[in-house]
Amino acid sequence: MIVCAIAILFSSIINNNFFSRIRNIAGIILVPIESGVNRMGARITTNLQKQKDLDAANERIKTLEEQIDTLLSENNRLKADTYELERTRDLLKLTSDYADYETVAARVIAKDSENWFQVFRIDKGILDGISVDMNVLSGSGLCGIVTSVGLNYATVTSIIDDNSRVAAMVQHSGAQCIVEGDIDLYDNGVAKISGLDKGTVVVDGDKIVTSNISTKYLPNILIGYASGVSIDENDLTSSGYVIPVANFLNLFEVVVIKTKKEDSFKDRTVYEGVN
Repeated sequence: MIVCAIAILFSSIINNNFFSRIRNIAGIILVPIESGVNRMGARITTNLQKQKDLDAANERIKTLEEQIDTLLSENNRLKADTYELERTRDLLKLTSDYADYETVAARVIAKDSENWFQVFRIDKGILDGISVDMNVLSGSGLCGIVTSVGLNYATVTSIIDDNSRVAAMVQHSGAQCIVEGDIDLYDNGVAKISGLDKGTVVVDGDKIVTSNISTKYLPNILIGYASGVSIDENDLTSSGYVIPVANFLNLFEVVVIKTKKEDSFKDRTVYEGVN
């Protein structure tokens, strides 16, 4: 009994003091370590979650970028289709406006100048019935004239080329004039009007059309609109500018009138000969 009592007393002393101290020391050492481990674990978990979210966001961005690229491609295709449709409508309108003549549509395939379409080639030629001196239309009116032709192509000289001279007239009055290309003007996409009588009244916006006395151009084809007409220094004539209806900065398709002015002369000569 005495031994048991001593053991119980010893155990009580050790539990209350020794083990308490050991627990305290262990707590001092282990608690910070455990807290650090927990914080590190939480930080790792947070970083892993952030990385997972970042990967998911990057994948979403990649998917959205692919969708954007697809939509942009589709939008560009629709725009191209719209432009093509508008150009087709313009060609149809031109064909309708000059329904009295036989016409053929052609695509522009090359140009000689760097910027403006002064001299250019089309994808129609002898095999398509194209020949020299056929009038060429674009936009709402005259663009140029065929100056040379091959089997499957033709060269067109535009009205803004500095070698071009077109017998023209003011539509509302019939006043005769010359529309000619000018090397100093074609960079602005305009041509020169000259040879107007001093007393001719021409205001900005008046329609300038091909003259009935032209030897190569069919009559009353719209060329463009008058601008800045004034009396010349010689005090005998007036001159100015014409803003063409054709867009010589961008030409894609044109309409060629297969009836030539000389053909109309021949037809009229035959008619007069019969009468």
